[in-house]
Amino acid sequence: MADRILEGKTVLMTGAGRGMGRSMSIALAVAGAKVAMIDIDKDVLAEAAKEAEDAGGQGSTKPFVCDVTDAERAKATAEDVMSSFGSIDVLVNDAVVGPERIPDFFVTPAKFWELEDDLWNAMLRVNIFGPQLMAKTCAPYMMDRGWGRIVNVTTSLDTMYLSGAGAYGPTKAALEAHTAIMASDLDGTGVTANILIPGGPVNTRMIPEASEIPREKLIQPDVMQAPVTWLASDDSDGINNMRFIAALWDDDLPRDKRIEQAGAPVAWTQIPSKAFYPED
Repeated sequence: MADRILEGKTVLMTGAGRGMGRSMSIALAVAGAKVAMIDIDKDVLAEAAKEAEDAGGQGSTKPFVCDVTDAERAKATAEDVMSSFGSIDVLVNDAVVGPERIPDFFVTPAKFWELEDDLWNAMLRVNIFGPQLMAKTCAPYMMDRGWGRIVNVTTSLDTMYLSGAGAYGPTKAALEAHTAIMASDLDGTGVTANILIPGGPVNTRMIPEASEIPREKLIQPDVMQAPVTWLASDDSDGINNMRFIAALWDDDLPRDKRIEQAGAPVAWTQIPSKAFYPED
């Protein structure tokens, strides 16, 4: 079995039933972590948890059906994870409502005034309130231990303002900005907050068949495996308020070179502030 660098750590993975969340869960289990896999689709989640457990070993995963926007369920799920595994060391926020829910979004993008209010609000709740709620719920457990990781999955800048994708891009932009706040608030606690993105369109249901992009030409979900494993490990100590592009991550490079090649500060710090602050 692969080097189990995450032995003794518990990861809570949202959006674990499909796509990148499923792929990351497998890698984290293989690396020795206990993985609490969260999703709302019970049958898909059970199948994903079995696949991850088969890869990581008996008892390495456990499925938890949970709506990440439901505060009572989030609290109860965190308590169940603590009871099952004894700790919550890493939270990966990957649950999402994507633009695939918008009919024909890739072929005939809707104008903003044509979008359904209910879907827009669902994106807002799952994609930005969900990570806030889960981080709020899990961070105290991490701070009590003096070590922890929050990894938020956002998207590329050009997708943040992609026309026709509803609130998907704006919510990911909001999560990008909120990660900077998390990182600042957590500074000095031993808990960090960083971002991981694939680096382009990924072979998941978010890219519909109607796009006519050959599936093999898309980034594959397993591109997230190596960098998320590293972010969950002790080797990422001291890394805070960073975003990493998984497609640029190269495990064969020395640590500093990997960080330099794939990493950058969170939330567009290359854009200078033009804010006016009155003098004292």
